[in-house]
Amino acid sequence: MARAKSATSLSDPRRAELLKLIEENGPLTQGQIAKAMGMTWGQVQWHLYVLERDRKVRRVVKDGVTYYVSANAPVELLE
Repeated sequence: MARAKSATSLSDPRRAELLKLIEENGPLTQGQIAKAMGMTWGQVQWHLYVLERDRKVRRVVKDGVTYYVSANAPVELLE
């Protein structure tokens, strides 16, 4: 649990890159992010967890599919 508490949103360069990807191309699914970043699903899951916890991204479910968007993205983005 210490790892989860010590990780901050932008303490990892890959996480900052992932956030930039979402800000510039979102909404994206976790699979789309993994493919674009060349990361495993689990790696992306960890980074998304930290970014969500720190309110940098949020998840939006549409038609049963989970998308990730920047926390600053308009709600209407997926409507």
